[in-house]
Amino acid sequence: MRNLRKLSYVACAIFFFTSCEETYNDKLFWPGEISQEYGSYIKPYTLDLTYSGEKLIGKTVSFKTEDSETGTLTLNNIIPGEKETPISRIQLYENEKKGYYTFSGTNITMGGATVKYEGIITPKNMQLSLNVTMAYANSIANTYTFPAYSHTTDGESIIRNSGASYVNITTKAGGESLQPVILQIQQMATNILDVIFPYVLKDITFEKNGIVTASYTTSPVDMNEIMEVANSGKTDAEFKSLINKRTYESSPKGLAYWNQTGNKAFVVQLNIPAIVSLIAQNNGKQIDYQLIAGISEALLKSDPARLKLTLSAINMILNNEIITYILQLDDDTFATLLTWMKDGIPMGINSTKEHTYIYFNKETLMPFISIIGSLLETNLIEVAALFDKMEIGIDLTAKK
Repeated sequence: MRNLRKLSYVACAIFFFTSCEETYNDKLFWPGEISQEYGSYIKPYTLDLTYSGEKLIGKTVSFKTEDSETGTLTLNNIIPGEKETPISRIQLYENEKKGYYTFSGTNITMGGATVKYEGIITPKNMQLSLNVTMAYANSIANTYTFPAYSHTTDGESIIRNSGASYVNITTKAGGESLQPVILQIQQMATNILDVIFPYVLKDITFEKNGIVTASYTTSPVDMNEIMEVANSGKTDAEFKSLINKRTYESSPKGLAYWNQTGNKAFVVQLNIPAIVSLIAQNNGKQIDYQLIAGISEALLKSDPARLKLTLSAINMILNNEIITYILQLDDDTFATLLTWMKDGIPMGINSTKEHTYIYFNKETLMPFISIIGSLLETNLIEVAALFDKMEIGIDLTAKK
């Protein structure tokens, strides 16, 4: 009886391995070999990814197949505003001579973007080329500048005609008594943003594939000068002369991406490794890009308190003004920024025939209300609860 039982075990084992061999021995790779996450963080990276012709580092994709014939490819935080973009029913084509599977096709994402993909996959790595067209490309894609910094004088009053900022604040019913506070916020935001946007940027381009580029200033950014100009009421000619003295250059591609995710919903996705690398380069520091990508991934997955400590140590090397300011934020606001770094910056968008407004809305601004209140020496947290709309952002006009 004991021998019979042993024989049955052997028979089962033989049947198991034979059935597997019959199922997969004609495949180049078994499903389990290529069903995995491929990434481009720390070397040796397993993902060679290009996005509309631009090499993209610091990303992951997941692939899963049950039969090594068809599979599902999931893009993780690659399409702006989409945490996961699954592409199913991908047909695998075997290239036995070269030892890999190929695949290609076109997919419409849940957010409406059109993704043309082409790739090569082995157990060790994946090469993936994506050509993306955003859902709202026809209405958004363009190069934009700012409306002119323009004012007229009516007696002792200076009337703003146009500028780079967009500020729209309204109250709920019964909030009419807040008008003095609203006017104060509007004036402060308008004065500062009308100066700072053209001070640091000459133009912004939203490409059809979601890539954002800009002509940014290479001149020193002096916040004291910005505040002085914002509060001094310079004439239009004086302001134009100030801006004309500044120098600008085109940003590299791959630092930021855009997507319109709804009727009035807009998101800007930052490529943190690329931005950190550019900051380091501009400060004369050479840091391996893959190392930055790996560190960025680890930091973005860490808790905000630990990230804040790490950024403080990194900034001792970079000595960057923006990072210094970020480190001064309270913990809740810093946690909000961390979420934006991972998932994209949520914004609103509204367009007219001549203007495109991209802005932070009330929900997005709430973590920063205390900062705005401190500038006005007013407790705005209770006041903001009575706001119906609070939209603060940028006014863009198509470049002619």
